[in-house]
Amino acid sequence: MTITRFPLARGIRFLSTPRVAVIGSGPSAFYTSLDILKYDIPVEIDMFEKRPCPFGLVRFGVAPDHPEVKSCQERFQDASKDKRFQFFGNVEIGKDIKLRELYENYDSIVFAYGSNKENRLNIAGEDHPAVINSKDFVGWYNGDPQDQDLNPPLDKVEEVTIIGNGNVAMDIVRVLLAPPEHWKDTDIVPGALETLQRSTVKKVTVSARRGFLDSKFANKEFRECLEMDKYGVRFTGWGADLFGDSLKTTKLGRIEKRRLQLAEKYCVAETEGKSWKLDYLKTPIGIKVDSKDPLLLKETIFKKNQITPAGKIEPTNKLASVSNQLLILCIGYKGEALAEFEELGIPFDVQRGAIPNKEGRVVGVEQTYCVGWIANGSRGSINSTVADSSVVAHSIVQDLDKLPQSKGHGREKVSKLLAERGVNVVDWSNWVKIDKAERQQGRKFTDFDSMLSVSNGPES
Repeated sequence: MTITRFPLARGIRFLSTPRVAVIGSGPSAFYTSLDILKYDIPVEIDMFEKRPCPFGLVRFGVAPDHPEVKSCQERFQDASKDKRFQFFGNVEIGKDIKLRELYENYDSIVFAYGSNKENRLNIAGEDHPAVINSKDFVGWYNGDPQDQDLNPPLDKVEEVTIIGNGNVAMDIVRVLLAPPEHWKDTDIVPGALETLQRSTVKKVTVSARRGFLDSKFANKEFRECLEMDKYGVRFTGWGADLFGDSLKTTKLGRIEKRRLQLAEKYCVAETEGKSWKLDYLKTPIGIKVDSKDPLLLKETIFKKNQITPAGKIEPTNKLASVSNQLLILCIGYKGEALAEFEELGIPFDVQRGAIPNKEGRVVGVEQTYCVGWIANGSRGSINSTVADSSVVAHSIVQDLDKLPQSKGHGREKVSKLLAERGVNVVDWSNWVKIDKAERQQGRKFTDFDSMLSVSNGPES
């Protein structure tokens, strides 16, 4: 597929080729770059990624049994076919090249590096080794080199509790309970598959603070978990007893009606075999360790919540415990400021974990933009990223017209600096070699050294 170019708004002219640096290489970074390239303007777009491989969460965050979501990588490759675009992989901003140096050599800077800091429960015992963050767990089965030392003790566990009920939680339910044959034609990494084959997990509880109608998962992901019924994995509860007749008397939208229908259709009584359930109106307040095996948990303690007549959630004085040997936290992520933000006067909202902006324009800093999770917080799907990126790209192109002349030397100067510093840059042709080697061996590389070895080697 080639990039269809759009004529720019009348009156916009460029005295020299403007240069844009994009930090990050996930969906928001690529969609923004592609949208800029659609405009029929002279421009250089250089994308910087600290890993040797592009695509961010599309590669390391999407469930292995969702190849249709990962297909956007084919669209992203269109950027590499445009000579106005260049990829700088294995280049970490702040380490290999300073952010200040990018500002000195580019007309516009786009922050698109996502949210990588996990949210915390802030309860006693949260740092126990049997409490795992979803980012690490997902990275483990998706082959993220940073998470390959996780080694979750699934061969010693029968009961798992997941805190949070978004789409990632549904992915993890499938990973924990679907049989090995479900994963045979996916890109799940072999090490994770071997662990899952030895797994003794039988029961998974997905717990959330709010009610059924406030569930964060989409119906599609919910249905995929319910359809594990064909493997003998039963759905045994969704808190119907907590809500009584209130769900039937509440005016429901189409999505909520469908969700309720699915829950009622598949829900069965407790079973001795593999099963999973949804657990609502509970806030975790403590963790108890197994006295016989201190590396595992015994249970998680919750405070029960209730829904007020106004529809708000408030805590009660009642407690509940859920038996589990492993706890997985799916409570979202926050972005972090880069090291030079304060020095360069770039604002950052620590509480939100995002960069303050208006339509992608960073507040108070000219020619600086943000897009994706680092702009909006860790919410939204790839589909919402498409629309968001289009708006930001339009802002960038409109603002480039205000420049009297391009500054710095862009990729020419940056390439020279990186070479002088001995940085092992992975350009797009190098990435193609890595990708080809992975396809030939039928699995992802799970360490950066192997990627770089192929990148530096001859064409195969």
